[in-house]
Amino acid sequence: MFRTILWYGLGWAYLVTTCPMLWLARYYERKGQLAARDRLAERMIVQICRVLFRLTGSKIEISGLENVPKQGGVLFVSNHQGHMDSLIIGGYIPKPKGFISIVEVLKIPILSTWMQQSQCVFLDRSDPRQSAGCINQAVEQLKLGHSMVVFPEGKLSDDGKANEFQRGWLRMATRSGVPIVPVYINGSYRALSKDGSRVHAAKVECKILKPIQADQLQKNDEVEFIEKLRATILEHA
Repeated sequence: MFRTILWYGLGWAYLVTTCPMLWLARYYERKGQLAARDRLAERMIVQICRVLFRLTGSKIEISGLENVPKQGGVLFVSNHQGHMDSLIIGGYIPKPKGFISIVEVLKIPILSTWMQQSQCVFLDRSDPRQSAGCINQAVEQLKLGHSMVVFPEGKLSDDGKANEFQRGWLRMATRSGVPIVPVYINGSYRALSKDGSRVHAAKVECKILKPIQADQLQKNDEVEFIEKLRATILEHA
């Protein structure tokens, strides 16, 4: 319990200290200095993710960074064990990126604003029309060379075991033409419980796999492709 209280207390205190940089990012945005805003937002997101992860006392072992393309946008596709998955990808994979996140995240002060500054897309799962608009927004970001992250399970695992991968996200890859970079994460669900009530120090593993092209994929092959992608990610379990 002490670690949980400490994590929330120090985590919120740290987020508050980032507010001056957040105001600077907004200033850059108002002035149309978008490149400066993007550089600042990426640097701060990496820092925030690493600090919040380290405050749990957890350790990370990351491999496969050589599989991340140096140029152009990519679509990172990862299994989704726990809340820490976003911090791991955001903090330890060195490439500017936004997340396909649920709209409920917008209720989190400061952090949600940083996510908006880094071109994250917020999905309302109860509104199919809004969901389609989010996909279009993500496709445009990918075409501009800004990478995106998606968790195709659509929800957290209860026990670390992967749920089935949903299908709608694949349009981001087929329409943008960017490569898919599979990511396997293990142990993150132990660091922060699903309901957010318990924080533990955990050993977390993150493996970045070789990119896969999906831009020429035909619609009738999508189900098989997603099943093979899921198997490829989970074979590292």
